[in-house]
Parts: sequence; C-alpha cells; structure tokens
Amino acid sequence: MWNILFLFIFASLFIAGCSTKTKIVRSQGEQTTNAGRYAIHQDMAPDLTDFDISTLEQWNIQPESKSRYGNHSPYVVFGKTYYLANAENDFEQTGIASWYGKKFHGHTTSNMEIFDMYKLTAAHRTLPLPSYVEVTNLENNKKVIVRVNDRGPFKSKRIIDLSWAAAKVLEYDNKGLADVHIRLIQAPAIKSQPNSVVNKEEINNTDAGLKFLQVGAFSQKNYALDIAKQLSQSTLLPVHVTNSLTEIPLYRVRIGPLLDNVNIIDIIQQVHRKGFSSARMVVE
Repeated sequence: MWNILFLFIFASLFIAGCSTKTKIVRSQGEQTTNAGRYAIHQDMAPDLTDFDISTLEQWNIQPESKSRYGNHSPYVVFGKTYYLANAENDFEQTGIASWYGKKFHGHTTSNMEIFDMYKLTAAHRTLPLPSYVEVTNLENNKKVIVRVNDRGPFKSKRIIDLSWAAAKVLEYDNKGLADVHIRLIQAPAIKSQPNSVVNKEEINNTDAGLKFLQVGAFSQKNYALDIAKQLSQSTLLPVHVTNSLTEIPLYRVRIGPLLDNVNIIDIIQQVHRKGFSSARMVVE
C-alpha cells in the first residue's frame, strides 16, 4: 500500500516539474517573438550638444525619376485613403511640422532609402518620392529645402515630418512641433536636343559639356572653401568652389573638369575616404 502511494506522489511531482519547465520555455519564446522593429521605444534627438548646421550639405536640385517604391496611388493607412499629388502642378500647404530622429536613424524609408537624421529630408503623405520642398517656419521665418523620401506623418493636423537636422535648421528641434508653410520646388527642366548627327569634334568640344565630380553643395562659403583646400591636398586635379546663383545660394565643391583618360573611380574612392559619400558626377 505504501509503495503504491509513494509511486503516485513521485509521478505527480514529475508531471508538475515538466509542466513548470514548459511554461518557462513558452515565456522566453514570447519575449523573442514580440521584439519590436525599433530598438528605441520613444524618438529622441542625437547625443550632440555642438552640432553645426552650417556643415549640412544642401540639395542641388536636379530632375529625378520616381522611386520604384513608395509611390503607389491610392494607398490606405489607418483606414484613410491617400492619393498622390501631381508633381507638375503647384503645391503649397500650411500646417504643423514634426520631426523624427534617433529612433528611425538607419532604418529604411518608404522608397527604400536609408533614413539619416543628419540629412535634410522629410516625410509627406502625398508628394511623389522623391520631391523637393521649401519649408518655412512661420514663427521665425527660417527656411530650409528638404528632399521628400518617406511617407507620413499620419497624425491629424501634421502635414510634414522633417529630419532632426532640418528641424534644427528651422530652430524647432527643442519644441517638437512648429507651424510651417511648405512649397513644392520644381526641378529645372531638361532641355531636349533635336535629333541630329553629331560628329567627334562636337563631342570633344567644351560646349558639349564638361565632366566634374561634385563633392557637395553647402550654404556657408568658408566651409566650402575649407573642404576644397582639404581635397586639393589629395589630388592633382583642380578643385574649385562655384556659386549656384539660386534664391538660396549654394557653394558647390567640384573636382575637374575630368578628362576621358582620368581614372574617375580612383578619384571617387579618394573623396569617399575623406568622408564625402554623396559625391556624384555632373556635366556642364
């Protein structure tokens, strides 16, 4: 009798032990499954106290094709349907701007680019990706040109979500929100060339266009000159600064002109090692 009772108690403890172990494993699995996409729960500014906005690279507005991603129209978010605006028409809005930063830094945007809170970019609900927009802070009349490459914000009354850097330029990064006016900027039209036979002399002529490597375009002339001086120490090619002569002046740092016998890849790699990863070829 006692042997039977002992076996019954032992079996009960064994089953209880197995049941407890199963619960622990399930709990651990739930923690892994519920891990969120973002490492930071609440958005915040970067850990910088002396960020110099004069070092921000300004956009040299050029015609761009629509991104393969992020331009589906119509699309639905939170039960509301949105239709893309026609980029060929004038577009202006007045409303509230917010900003996003560290939480989203390094994640993909709606058009599959990488969000960089130190670049002058923005999110908008209906403008084509990419688009260029001039944003004016109505409180202090500060202006900035941003490149729209993301979707949002989807909270009522907010019309645009700027990168932290753009909000810093408009001086509302500490407030979080600002009353703004935005205006779509049309990229310069590409002049169409008539169909004709072009000979080699015309191709080699300087009127046909000279190739340059544009390192960047900056709002501060002295900063652009410092970059040009720095680059001139690592290349034998001419490095110069030109004024864009636009409403908001930009000082473009360029290397060139580049001849056909120049190894352009080597030059680009040298520039990248200096920290200017957005360098690109231009023809004038």
